[in-house]
Amino acid sequence: MKEWIAQRKRIGIWAGAALAALVFVLSSLFPKTSYHVEKYHVVLEEGEQERDIVLTPETTVLFSFSVGETNVGGVQPCLDWGAESCPPGVLCVDVWQVSADGEQDYVGQGSAPLNAGLRRSYTYVALPHEGALCGELILAIRYAPAEGEESYPSLIATDRDMDECLTVVNGEPYAGDLLMYYASEQDTYPLLFDAKLICLLLICVALTMGNAQKKEVRR
Repeated sequence: MKEWIAQRKRIGIWAGAALAALVFVLSSLFPKTSYHVEKYHVVLEEGEQERDIVLTPETTVLFSFSVGETNVGGVQPCLDWGAESCPPGVLCVDVWQVSADGEQDYVGQGSAPLNAGLRRSYTYVALPHEGALCGELILAIRYAPAEGEESYPSLIATDRDMDECLTVVNGEPYAGDLLMYYASEQDTYPLLFDAKLICLLLICVALTMGNAQKKEVRR
């Protein structure tokens, strides 16, 4: 009877170890994506001034900047509409990725409504991409107004002119950059370590039980 109970326990422990190993493999194959918000430019330096770029239907703002090796999932430019009621239109962002040889590869377009809870907000626009969206990026930012809309939001820029970025408004160079956050993406494996640890622990327990039973049988 004792031997039958011990055997059932060992089977249960090996089954648990196999389940933990399966969780380990699945966690390795299907990672989860976590997002981290990075500051590009959100705090004005001493002597720096804000500037408004009104996003009329005819206005397109090109913004070129580098994010290094960070894998970008979206951007949050700052907008202000100067009124309590939020404009009903949509913010559109086209994105190009500049390759090592200088080629500009069009990635796609993201869009999002403005944040109705605030009269000024950093509106998050998810950017479409396949693979890593990193290095030098070019954003084309414009506003698509709702039907009958006659007042438009402003994109908040500054008079900080840097060599690391380039701003162009309707084809004309603009002396300044944009207030903006961007969100980086990272693959995470939340169950990987725990599943591996549990699997190894259960295997050790099963082997220990097996050795103990063999010694008892020899006696």
